[in-house]
Amino acid sequence: MASYQKEQEQLNDILNGQEYQIYYQDNRSLLERLWDRFVEWIQKILNYIFESFNPASTTGNIITMLTAGIIIAIVLATIIAIVMITIRKKRLSKRQLFNQSEELSWSYRDHLQAAHDYETKANYRLATRHQFLSLLLVVDEHEWLEARQWKTNWDYYDELKQTNKAFAEDFYQLALFFEKITYGKHPITVDEYQSYQSEINRWIESIVEQTATKETGER
Repeated sequence: MASYQKEQEQLNDILNGQEYQIYYQDNRSLLERLWDRFVEWIQKILNYIFESFNPASTTGNIITMLTAGIIIAIVLATIIAIVMITIRKKRLSKRQLFNQSEELSWSYRDHLQAAHDYETKANYRLATRHQFLSLLLVVDEHEWLEARQWKTNWDYYDELKQTNKAFAEDFYQLALFFEKITYGKHPITVDEYQSYQSEINRWIESIVEQTATKETGER
């Protein structure tokens, strides 16, 4: 009996020893362990949805890998979309468009006149700025957005996507040019200014006409 107890103690010592226990340790990397847990999570979901699902089979393994690939693709696409939106948002400056509060109280015609005055002085940077602000105020009058001193071009673009998606895309391009000239100190040629002025005036005339038609119809 004493011999049996001694042998049992020796066996326990061996089983508890480092040389034996090392075989039970998880020596996989963190990434490998996370992947296995991810696969197990997918298998549990598939097993819950499909009663006949067998993760140990070849078909089950293929379905698991395909599902994992789809989930990873969706996650990556979401991350890329968020990054792209963030980059796009940063492209529109966080600067306030109206330098002074009284500029917001001007009519769009006042800004057009200011643009004309700067144009005659060959100051196309400031002329471009007032051209853009005149458009912004016309759009405000047409109630596609609400002009406020604290708002940025991104705020306006976000509003326009809800009220007029077609114009929102043109506004985005016009806003980018405005910011490049106004804040980026990008030199502007006469041809560039005239092209921008033509596009601004085209939209102003169109929106003013729509506003007049709307008011006539309401009478």
